[in-house]
Amino acid sequence: MPDLGDVVSSVDRHARKPRVVGAARRPTEVSGPFVCGWSAVGDCAVVRVAGQVDLVTAPAFEHELRHVITTKLPKLVVDLRRVTLMEPAGVDVLSVAHDLAVEHGGWVRMSGAAKWLADLIGTITPTHYPTLAEALPAYRPLG
Repeated sequence: MPDLGDVVSSVDRHARKPRVVGAARRPTEVSGPFVCGWSAVGDCAVVRVAGQVDLVTAPAFEHELRHVITTKLPKLVVDLRRVTLMEPAGVDVLSVAHDLAVEHGGWVRMSGAAKWLADLIGTITPTHYPTLAEALPAYRPLG
């Protein structure tokens, strides 16, 4: 039985590779099936995701979240406003990222997901907030 890497490599030959956008550049347009980028806001990182998170794009998504958590900031808000599809592989990535962030003294919060996506990710530990501002501690009202 082939492992996940073999399956993804096989699929990648026939599909566009996921595009990960570097820090400080926001994914404003989706030129492929998946775009991901991050930026710092206070003591948190905001990872913006756009497009489809599926078996093909999940490894790039996981790599980006792991990179941010382990080398940048372990407190992380994942902005899901522009996600058009999320398969179980994407939900697994979010769950793994949450556990990794906790190991590094941080947390993962989700924001802006459409109702279908909020219901889907509600089955895992990370918390969902309706807006990015509500998810960021620096912008939440005290009280």
